Parts: sequence; structure tokens; C-alpha cells
Amino acid sequence: MKLLVNFVSVNVHWNRKKILDYLKASNFEAIFMDLPEDFEPCIANASLPPEDFGWTQDLKASRCLFDFCWKEKVSLYCYLPSTKSREIKDTQIELAKLVLKSKIGKIDVEEWREIILRDLEERKYSYEDIASKIKMNAKNRNACLNLPAEVENRLKNDFLVNTVVLYNFRRPIDLLYELAKRELEGFRVDKEVWIRAIKGHIAFIDCVLEVGYEEACKIFEFWADNL
Repeated sequence: MKLLVNFVSVNVHWNRKKILDYLKASNFEAIFMDLPEDFEPCIANASLPPEDFGWTQDLKASRCLFDFCWKEKVSLYCYLPSTKSREIKDTQIELAKLVLKSKIGKIDVEEWREIILRDLEERKYSYEDIASKIKMNAKNRNACLNLPAEVENRLKNDFLVNTVVLYNFRRPIDLLYELAKRELEGFRVDKEVWIRAIKGHIAFIDCVLEVGYEEACKIFEFWADNL
């Protein structure tokens, strides 16, 4: 049976270097990146795609992986469908606008909930396409970045799936998505819990502006554990 190792990783250079250590130690033949499939022709041909708002940090963080794969002739694929990647970018823009709105006025929890719940609902429509792409292009030994658990489950009949967690996703934005998932599962989340998480996310954005995204991720990695 083919091997698929799913690396749970945040889009920062210091975390992607941990994946690089695994790639150097193992004989992976293909890596599936959590990037838009529109980027694949450039990346597969050993060049970076033009800068694209919403993906600049991901490309920058993953450069060490690209360089290794280009040098060692490891096949590179991007698994996010074009439609889904555009929706992700749109969601990022909407959340950025809400941060600004919340800083100058009252936090509207329903606006935050609506955007995040919609994003979670829309994601599931891409799971089958992602699974199909991996099945079609997989080699004997495959690495993936940040495959959703739902996609992992779809692949378990065809692959020996291992998950390697390299980052504890406990930033404020991660907590906001956890709260939304609880509500989708039928649990009621108190409004004050939402407000604390939103204020935490705003503080994270302020930290990014002060020290940069990569350092902010280190500072806030275990933020939610202290709530």
C-alpha cells in the first residue's frame, strides 16, 4: 500500500524547516502542497509563481521545501482547487475588514460567525476534488501539507496514512474556527467566548504589525491554552 504522511504545519519558515528535516531523512517521491493548483505549473518547473495577495507568506515560508524538491527531483503538486483558493483569499479580506471595523467600533459577533461558518461549510465541497488529485498523482511515498481530516479519511482505503503534527494550532484565529465547528456540531457557544477570541485575534494582528507574522505565531502558539 502507498504511504501518505500528512504534516500539520503553519506557514512560517521555522516550522516548514521541520518538514525539510523529514524530507531529507526519508525517500519521499511526491509532496502535495496546500497551495492553489494555479501555482503548480510554475512550481513544478522550478520557479515561483507571481506574488499573489493571500499566498505571499505561504510561498515565502515554503521556499526551503521548493529548493529541496527541485534539487532532489521530488514531484511537487498543489492540491487546492482554484475556486476554493479564491474563496480562502476572499475570506481573508473579509476578516481583515472586520478587524478594522472592530477596532474602531463595537464587535459584531454575528458578522464574525457568519463569515467563519460560511467558510467552514464551503470547504467541504472541495474535499472530493483534493482526494481525487492525490490519488491520481501519488507515488509510493508521499508527503502532504495540512490535509483536512475529512480528506485523510477518504484516502485511508488507498493509502497508509500517518499524521505528523509540527504545530499546535492555538492562535486566536484557530480558536475562532474551533468555536464555529462546535456550533456546527450543535453546541451553543456563549457570546462572551466569541468576543474574547475576536479580541485575541485583533491583538494577534497588532503583534504581526509589530514583530512580523513568523514571530507572532511563536508568541501566540499556546494563546488559547491560557483562556
